[in-house]
Order: sequence, then C-alpha cells, then structure tokens
Amino acid sequence: MYEHQLNNPQLAYVVAAITGDGHLQIKEWRHLTSFFSKEIEEIESMKMRFNELFQLQGKMYIDDRKKHKTKTRVYWLFFNSKSVALFLKDIGTPVGNKTNTPFSIPEWVLRGNAQIKGAYLRGLFDTEGSIFCRTINRWQMGFKMAKNEKILDSGMAYLDQIRKLLADFGVKCSPVRKGFLNTRKDGSRSFELLFNIELNSFGNFYKYVGFGHSKKHEKLVSALATARVAKRLRQSPADPLG
Repeated sequence: MYEHQLNNPQLAYVVAAITGDGHLQIKEWRHLTSFFSKEIEEIESMKMRFNELFQLQGKMYIDDRKKHKTKTRVYWLFFNSKSVALFLKDIGTPVGNKTNTPFSIPEWVLRGNAQIKGAYLRGLFDTEGSIFCRTINRWQMGFKMAKNEKILDSGMAYLDQIRKLLADFGVKCSPVRKGFLNTRKDGSRSFELLFNIELNSFGNFYKYVGFGHSKKHEKLVSALATARVAKRLRQSPADPLG
C-alpha cells in the first residue's frame, strides 16, 4: 500500500526519528506511532511528513509537566493507524522498547541513494545527536543510544553501521565506546553507547546530512563560522609590527 514511498527520503527520516526518540507500539489491538519534542516546530514538521507519506492526521497533546514542578513544555504527537504501523514494522522500524530490542539499519536504506541515506542520518541526529562546544573553539558532535547489557553487541554493530554511512559522506567518527548507565528494575544493566565527530568533519556533515532541528542547525552554522575565522587567522601573514 505504501511501498512506493521507499524511494522517498521523508520516509527514511521518519523511520530514523522513530528509532531515536519516537515509539512504535504494536500490541493486540493497539497500533500506535508517537513522537515527543520540546520544540513545536519539530512536531509540526512530523505532522506534515505523515500527511505527505500516509495522508494521515495526527493528534497532538501538550504536557506542561506541572506535576514535576518544572516549566518545561513537551509536545506529544500520536498517529493511530494499523496499516501505517504494520508497514513501518515491515520495513525495519524498531517496535517497542528500543533499549531491549536488537535492530539494524533497514536494507532499503543501505541500498538507497545519497538522499535516502542522508535523510536517515538526519532523523537519527535530530533525535539522538548533540552538538556542543567543550572549550573555546573545541566543537564536537555526539551520538548516543542506551542498550541492555544482553544486546550490547547488537547495539555496537548498529552504531558501527551509522559510522560507516557517515564515513561514506566523508564524516570521520571516533570509535564506539560504552559507559554504564543504570540498573533497571528487573536487575539488568543498561549501558550508553556513543561516538563523537570532530570539527574537521562538520563541513561534510552540513553538506550531506545536516540538522532539521533548528537549534542544532544554528549551532552547526556557528561552529562552521568559527572554524572559517580560525582558518583565516592561521593563513594570514604575521603582523610585521607585532
């Protein structure tokens, strides 16, 4: 029914966003796809994507977190459609708790063109990626996911797949490393898997992947501007009066 959308980068983005902060629930009678964000622009963008791909209207709810005594507002977006949920599952979207579920990059993404691969990576970094400045002019990007200790090998393999896609675009990444996260109620342990991208690869990331998340995009542009200024200073001749 929706197979013709496998050539649409918007579908690759949606699958990646679900793999990140989204959630696909398929249980008994419930077939639900959901997203949350602190940014209303992200929610509106996802609503437009689902309308374009599936002609589906979502329902949005606002949680102002008053019960947590914070001023943080979170927007929740839900799509209740059995046909869409089953299609997303069939094309490789993780179902349920992703910390406990092994998965890999869908084959149709790996076989896709540069636009498909770039959109998938953008969906991942919009949801699970970060960009920050550790010290003056020391910009980095990071990508991380939590995994149950029982499927750490699967999680490491997935992040290595992401690193390989990025390398194909000339984006160099650090090796994947792990760190203890917490002990769950069932006694199992969760670990955080992560890798970083240094400033010298930001240009290729901007060109081939980029951020749809406005605040992360602004930081990326700022980092690139800082890098260009630093490069000009290094290339400028020494001050003869200095």
